[in-house]
Amino acid sequence: MAKRNTVKKRIELKSVLIALEDTKSSKYYFQELLKDKNLIGKVIFAKHTGTDPESVVDAIVLHKEKNSHIKYEKEWAVFDRDSWTKNQVNSANHRAKALKICVSISNEAYELWILLHFEKLERYTTRQDLNSKLNKHFKDLCGQDYSKSSQDIYRYIIGKQAEAINNSENLVKKHLQDHGKIDPEKNNPITLIYQLVNCLNTLYEDNKDCDCFPLNET
Repeated sequence: MAKRNTVKKRIELKSVLIALEDTKSSKYYFQELLKDKNLIGKVIFAKHTGTDPESVVDAIVLHKEKNSHIKYEKEWAVFDRDSWTKNQVNSANHRAKALKICVSISNEAYELWILLHFEKLERYTTRQDLNSKLNKHFKDLCGQDYSKSSQDIYRYIIGKQAEAINNSENLVKKHLQDHGKIDPEKNNPITLIYQLVNCLNTLYEDNKDCDCFPLNET
């Protein structure tokens, strides 16, 4: 009985720390996911320190320094490949790996994760391509263009989450097949947000571990 209680207590104490590149689109999405999964108070957002990849990793480090008494099941840095330089992206990835921080990167941008709720995508894409496709889907879905400042995106697409995860996983498999490894700085299109979503979906399931890049790099 003592062992079972110990396992139960460990599960109940699980918590996650997330640092985001932006203060609107992805944050609104994850805030709604936390409400949906009853994870309010169990998932903490680090204070926003900047949009570049290094600043997102810094946010994790600074938060932990100020809250050293809290132990997290996982820590996640979420940012876009976007127009950042190769050195900026790789430096953030390497630093995160050294600090055992999970990296949830999207190439080209976070909007790829949203688009994968509606369709498969394998060809190189730009931010403009993503927004154009999203506008079409959202006009069909709710009669208006996609807006990154909308707080209703999660509500509109929650029923399509399994499809988005599957499409994301297939993109990773394709890059592995084509290139032999995953390199989010180069791979376009790719998004690893599905790993964070999976982590949150199963956070309180026993015998479930959060799989993430770069710790489980292939």
